[in-house]
Amino acid sequence: MQIAMAEARIDLAKLRNNIAIVRKQINDEIQLLFPVKADAYGHGAVQVAKAAENGVDYFGVANIIEALELRQNGIRKPILILFGARREQIPLLVDNDITASVSDAEFAYALGEKARNKRPKVHICVDTGMGRQGILPDRAVSLITMIKEADRLEVEGIFSHFSVAYSTTPEHRAYTQRQLDSFLNLLTDLKRRGILPPLRHIANSAGLLQFGEKVFSPPLNMVRPGVLLHGYCEFPAPWTDDITPTMSMHTWITAIREIPKGSAIGYGCTYYTPTPRRIATLPVGYADGMIWRLSNQSDVVIRGARAPIVGRISMDLTTVDVSDIPAATVGDEVELLGVNQPADLLANRIDAAIEVIFTAISKRVPRVYLNKPTE
Repeated sequence: MQIAMAEARIDLAKLRNNIAIVRKQINDEIQLLFPVKADAYGHGAVQVAKAAENGVDYFGVANIIEALELRQNGIRKPILILFGARREQIPLLVDNDITASVSDAEFAYALGEKARNKRPKVHICVDTGMGRQGILPDRAVSLITMIKEADRLEVEGIFSHFSVAYSTTPEHRAYTQRQLDSFLNLLTDLKRRGILPPLRHIANSAGLLQFGEKVFSPPLNMVRPGVLLHGYCEFPAPWTDDITPTMSMHTWITAIREIPKGSAIGYGCTYYTPTPRRIATLPVGYADGMIWRLSNQSDVVIRGARAPIVGRISMDLTTVDVSDIPAATVGDEVELLGVNQPADLLANRIDAAIEVIFTAISKRVPRVYLNKPTE
């Protein structure tokens, strides 16, 4: 029995295929870290990680809560907390074999003090131009030297993050190249000093697609594609032709009403019917993931045809005009996200990142997994 008002369908076979395509492109010598932060960009971290575990080398999360969720559900692959941790969380890091990102001596010292008989793994986070976290490149050498001399932590990796790799403007491409050069210069210095960490990574999906082998050639040996593995290529390349989106989202029409000319639809009276119209009600709103800014400027797909969203999207309901879809009826399935409504199309309409579309889908929309791996 279908009791949900909407559902998000995630095809795990497509996810595994996307991973295989990326793996083939970078070759087996390059490690693949899959960011499953923010509930795997709304796709469901546990199920996505289980489906991906055989194809990736590492998982990335935002915080200790996300890391523990994976561990408690049987994920044994290494997990890196990309955005740091609080000192109070150090025992959980140590006990659950979770890799911390480190960018200051105080946290490194505290982690080493709590390590007991273990040598927790850490990745040094370097700020090459994002400006939100990480140690500056000219201070990284002293931090790594201090950690190695204390000999309580294993400096397994070092990483940075591009801030505008998604942009094709000459100015932004030059900025990304400067970030890359800064990181590579640091790695060269570390190698000269004999303290180069085993894993070195800077590339997100956009960096991998736009800068190619530059971001996985020596000394770099790990990449961190996220949205690419979920099926979206910000910069299509010949090798990405078979990358396909893994998620779709659907609901069903619950009512259709004949509305007279000049009638206001929804909160704020932002839309008036120009002629008598057939208005369908969908049982989803911004509390489900229908982004409010799509009001009056996007559409949905019903019976293969587009029905414009009219009036403001409210918390629990959305209204669409089905006047040009005469066969539309109560109970019809509605595509909100999918083959005809890809996330990049919706994101462009509101000038947002693709991930915004995914992560807006709330917990009250059940995730339905297709082609789950045999457990």
